[in-house]
Amino acid sequence: MKTSFKLLISALILALSIVSFYRSTKNKHEAIKKVLITTETSTKQAKKTLKQKAEFSLKRLEHELSMQRNPFTGEIPLDEKNEELQNSIKTKKLKSSRKALSTNFGGRTRAVRIDLSDNTSNTILSGGVSSGLFRTTNGGNSWVKVSPNDDIHNVTAIAQDPRMGFQNIWYYATGELLGNSATLGSPFRGRGIWKSNDNGINWSQITQTNSVFESFDSLLDYTMALEVSPINGDLMIASYRTIYRYDGISLDEELRDLSGAMTDVVINSQGRVFAAFQGNSSTLNGVWTSPTGNGSWTRIAQNGSPLDWNATGRIVLANAPSNDNVVYALYENGDDNEDGDIEADLWKYDLSSSTWTNYSGKLPDEPGGDLAGNDPFSIQGGYDLVVSVKPDNENFVLIGGTGAYKIEDIANDNMFLRIGGYKSLSYASYIGNPGTDKHHADVHELYFNPHNYSEIYSGTDGGIHKSQNVLAPTVSWTSLNNNYLTFQFYHIAIDPLTGSNIVFGGAQDNGTNYGGTNYGLPNNTEMIEYIGGDGVAVGIARRDSNSLQLYYGTQNGKIRTNKPNFRTITPNNSESQFVTYFYLDPDNTNNLYYAGESVLYRTSDAENVTSETWDNLGALENDENISRISATRGNYSSSSSYLLIGGKNGSILRIDDPQNTTGITEDIALISTNITPSGFPTNNSSVVTGLAIHPTNKNIVLATYSNYGINNIFLTTNATDTSPTWTVVERNLDSHSIRSAAITEINGTILYFVGTARGLYSSNDPTQIDWSLEGGSEIGLPVISDLAYRPSDNKLLIGTHGNGMYETTVVNLLSDKEPVVNKINATIYPNPAVNQLNINSDEIDLNKATFIISELSGRSILRGTIENKKIDVRTLKTGSYLLSIESENEKQVLQFIKN
Repeated sequence: MKTSFKLLISALILALSIVSFYRSTKNKHEAIKKVLITTETSTKQAKKTLKQKAEFSLKRLEHELSMQRNPFTGEIPLDEKNEELQNSIKTKKLKSSRKALSTNFGGRTRAVRIDLSDNTSNTILSGGVSSGLFRTTNGGNSWVKVSPNDDIHNVTAIAQDPRMGFQNIWYYATGELLGNSATLGSPFRGRGIWKSNDNGINWSQITQTNSVFESFDSLLDYTMALEVSPINGDLMIASYRTIYRYDGISLDEELRDLSGAMTDVVINSQGRVFAAFQGNSSTLNGVWTSPTGNGSWTRIAQNGSPLDWNATGRIVLANAPSNDNVVYALYENGDDNEDGDIEADLWKYDLSSSTWTNYSGKLPDEPGGDLAGNDPFSIQGGYDLVVSVKPDNENFVLIGGTGAYKIEDIANDNMFLRIGGYKSLSYASYIGNPGTDKHHADVHELYFNPHNYSEIYSGTDGGIHKSQNVLAPTVSWTSLNNNYLTFQFYHIAIDPLTGSNIVFGGAQDNGTNYGGTNYGLPNNTEMIEYIGGDGVAVGIARRDSNSLQLYYGTQNGKIRTNKPNFRTITPNNSESQFVTYFYLDPDNTNNLYYAGESVLYRTSDAENVTSETWDNLGALENDENISRISATRGNYSSSSSYLLIGGKNGSILRIDDPQNTTGITEDIALISTNITPSGFPTNNSSVVTGLAIHPTNKNIVLATYSNYGINNIFLTTNATDTSPTWTVVERNLDSHSIRSAAITEINGTILYFVGTARGLYSSNDPTQIDWSLEGGSEIGLPVISDLAYRPSDNKLLIGTHGNGMYETTVVNLLSDKEPVVNKINATIYPNPAVNQLNINSDEIDLNKATFIISELSGRSILRGTIENKKIDVRTLKTGSYLLSIESENEKQVLQFIKN
């Protein structure tokens, strides 16, 4: 059987550009900060050096891998991953929630293009690497996602057919090879190339580029660049190890080097193609050219030729639109910014003379000292690397790494000048003229407006920004992150105060952020950065006079708070996992728990805790790392309150009276009860991701696991017993990776929620009723990384990794409806029904009555006239439904179940 409940979206995807709000409401915000809390914007994480970036990437990858591996095989089953996706798409077609508008911070963006056919420059397409393709027709004031919401497209490249009469044709590519934080068990691969014939509104996949989602079965699973020939419309594709050409019918391989991963491609106005293979490719390293891209390739640069050309990694290209003979190449040179070295070289090629000019000596190295990851020019191993040429001036060049720079006359000027990314010799964000927006570091795109060569657009780890005058002595930026839904949250928290809309979230590489009109923001679609760096777990407490105390941290262990003063409170001598995890009891906010890898730390004075005042409660057996913590709801009771601890090897432990438990420093198992589901493969890397305790019934617990190849969702109704009885309740989600869980109760009806790697689902009885997709039209199918529930007013906060944050009021539709005066007095049988419903009434002529059958969400799915006092329900899927009978202005609503 299957049912569904409606989520009334009251405030969705809480976010927007940090600085666009700051600019318009600066004075108001300053006053609010004095009343509520002080935003800790001055405490910035030092930018990761190249070595740290590599280490963090590996740790982030392992963090995601551990949540997905089949614990028996140690591998991620591709069949289950694909089944998970297909099941989500199928379920999405059955139900969706009410539509709502939303805005967001910008996340990592590698591609921005302005419509050549719109000389107002208002039509722009841009892509987020973990969210999809977005389109605006008002210059970036708002965006609409145009890539299919029933698939996850990590957009890495966009191209438009430049030919007159064909500019309605667009392409976008998927699959990011470098630096992705949403790897989800393997690099976050794409599904080839997508095409639109209606100017970027509707899209379909180019069949020849299709692949199984998240399995590496095609070199087109990673694509770095797309270009369309202005002569014949051929699409050139720079993908993993290969340059392809697509002529609208055939997909042909032009160049391939299986030893080199990163490629690039550009085309000049005569249709000549230039392609690059990274410097450590064994056979094709360097730059190649072809008159048409269809064979006849010639290498024009490789290591050692020209002299001093020495590329060790990624190479990116840019042609000069004003001179078809000119191409620039910017490449990783293997030097280390930590040693004060410039990490890239820059060359200019002139086809007319077949000569290269080395301009590496003009790359930025600012006076006043060095700062690793910022100055001199840093590219983080090619993670951020871009070069662009002003369309009307072959010597006006832009480059991007961690920062953005310009040189207006490369032949005569001394050095590139900073125009974005970080502030000079600082890890603070670059700001141009006073009152303008911050510009985010880690630059992936620098794009000149084809209708106005003074305007440029950037794509960074902070989304989309626009500069109206690149010629200005000080270049300033405007954020265009409005409805650009690309933020990647790890953990979220909701204010414990009933009625408050304050929320808090830790995001990958975009800091910790807060939102809500109760925090002084103008609406519930904006957020403000609270602290920079990398966000992790978060918590919100209310103290004396209802002041806010916030808990937050950064990667690899640090935890901080703001009251009674800003301070680091990381337990002394503790160690941590990559994504720092801690848990603040939402109803007893003086109880704070810190996961020091396998060791559990506790404080019962979270308001005043310091690094020295934590209690060490001991370690999980076998040094199992802690992955999830949850406490019983309501006022604390020494006789009935307990704490659940989930581990990364599958264990679930219960600690009774955790506020007063003494604990030891050796083995937490001695003070806890092991309630792991019987027969579960513990000690085999099965990660507990959700532990939801019913808000009033402490015996009801929903437990979830993320790994494939195992049972992932368990329910018990006797959690306080020494050996609880667990029931597997996966049902139709048996192929899904489950990432979070929540239990709600409204007017006596329990509703269970699970966040998966493919969307949010609910069921009011998962022992008998299948899970239904929630918010399919708004949230789509992203990773639901965290759920936070406030029982006092039924607020559910939904954190996604790649699609922002949502807030909703959970409503039982039946209990929420206005009472109907029943003058029909109809009865139905059998209930549950299999083939048909029989209807009786002594008050009306049923043969003149009409009916509507709806899902519990309110969506009508079947209507007609009652014939022979029967309704055929064979076409309905298993689940619960509402039957509305109407006759002579009278109406009756009945509920039935279809088996």
